[in-house]
Amino acid sequence: MSALSRPVPAQNSLAVLLKYNLGGCLLIFLLLELWRPCYFLTDDSLSGSYPVLTEMGRLMKHGEWPFVSNYLFGGHYDWSRDIACLCWHPFYLLPSLLADTWARFWILDLVALQYFLFNTVGFTLLVDRLRDEYKLTLPNGLAAFYTLSFIFSFYILTIGPSWICFLGNQGALPWLTLGIIDRKLTRGVALVALITIHQFVGSYAGMTVSNSLALSLFALGLTAYERSPRAFFIWCAGSLAGYLVLSPFLLHVLDGYAHSIRLRGLSPLRTLAFAIPAPMIPFSFFLGAWTEPLLMLNGDWTLRSFTFPYSSTLFACAAAWCLVPALAGPRPWRSIEKLCFGLTCLILLFIVRPYAVAVVTLAVPILKGLRWPFRETLQCLFFLHLFIILRPPHPNVRIRWLVAGYSLVMFAAPLPFIRVPTLNGLALDRQALFSGDGERYWSQVKRRLQPGDEVATVIDWDMWLQEPSAIPYSYLGTANFPALYRIPCISGYSTTAPTDRLPLRTSPSFWFGAFDFGQVDAILQERPNLKLIELKRIRPLKIILYSKGEPPVDISPVIHN
Repeated sequence: MSALSRPVPAQNSLAVLLKYNLGGCLLIFLLLELWRPCYFLTDDSLSGSYPVLTEMGRLMKHGEWPFVSNYLFGGHYDWSRDIACLCWHPFYLLPSLLADTWARFWILDLVALQYFLFNTVGFTLLVDRLRDEYKLTLPNGLAAFYTLSFIFSFYILTIGPSWICFLGNQGALPWLTLGIIDRKLTRGVALVALITIHQFVGSYAGMTVSNSLALSLFALGLTAYERSPRAFFIWCAGSLAGYLVLSPFLLHVLDGYAHSIRLRGLSPLRTLAFAIPAPMIPFSFFLGAWTEPLLMLNGDWTLRSFTFPYSSTLFACAAAWCLVPALAGPRPWRSIEKLCFGLTCLILLFIVRPYAVAVVTLAVPILKGLRWPFRETLQCLFFLHLFIILRPPHPNVRIRWLVAGYSLVMFAAPLPFIRVPTLNGLALDRQALFSGDGERYWSQVKRRLQPGDEVATVIDWDMWLQEPSAIPYSYLGTANFPALYRIPCISGYSTTAPTDRLPLRTSPSFWFGAFDFGQVDAILQERPNLKLIELKRIRPLKIILYSKGEPPVDISPVIHN
């Protein structure tokens, strides 16, 4: 019997592996919170999700329906019709009940922790099933390392805080794969159906579609290799059952999406603009976390040449260096190894995005909404980790431990010396939130508003382009911050807001719901009584409030440093 086909020792039981992985998950989560308290309160999670969840929690505590906003998009806005804000999952709703309590700032981190634990259990079960199915000599220590590498890859350290809903998509991948490879049809179909529902009601809808495409290819490939329709039948039957259960809600959401501007997709040039250059992929994968130290060693302490995090760090993962000996190993490749590696390479094409691939994505309705290569990066990392697990780097366990240790050091050593990763930390808005300055500021502004008044924000494009990160968006009433501070606003932030339900025919020029000066006459023609909040100056910050026929009033907040 070869070294790679020996039975799993008793000490490598599933129960022990679960303890390792859940303990490691909690430890790493705690370290993230020490690295940046309220780690997941940044970017869209702060400006978009957090205010919405806060309003939902307040409504539920008053016994009201939580999915209609009283403050955004002119009020009476139905979030259940907006495909970008699916917050029906208990993982979201239960923590939202902490709104207006001492733990209110930890709502998103509790959402994240629930997802991390769920995702860890799913990947652990998948690793154990693969270990049993393919008779892998994979010690629990190495299995835990591979699991935590996937759960806390650099992708998750960056994208998770920015778009927390992606954590739901991450965790669906191992659970759905577990269902597809199940030898019992009924159990496999039930698991796929249940996780299909879980993913749709608590994750990013665009990535839910992408996951389905990737796993459809996986199920088809497995069916071809096994010469049995079992895997593809489980996938199709389970998905169909899940969507049948969801159908009343699904039709409601798809109707909203059909009326949103996101349905139009992107041009080939826009699609290409967000691609990651091919030469950057291996550097990002093996050395991504070293980008900042290397730049500083080269004398660039400003880090202005560092296009963080799109190309330099996004793809990095702790198990990266285990891929090299796995590819170089002499043992013949099994069918499932070829399948996982082939899917990895295919998905890489959609990350690099040659022009031909960009054109194809626009020709396929289900793909034409692709923008940032984030969803593809997660799927690529998933199949890479499966490949490394299925094809151990070396038959000698000691050497495999050495490779894993080296890989972990290469990933983790720079982390104490780099910036905490995020797409946009919104540092000023975090400061306003934690210090209470935001609440005090809006309490003063509300005294100048009459019952029934609605606000709209006006910003000069050139001023915004100068220093977008120096603007405290919460003080301007943009994005979804009005819901957090109970300010009726004519706009809000959603990439898929149904246009047939918006209060204005004029769409905001800025993604976060602000209008430019050229739109003021148009919006005042539609709503003459609007109160306009205008950003007059960034340094020092000056904000004014005015309405048609009334003089402006300086409402600039006092910023506490």
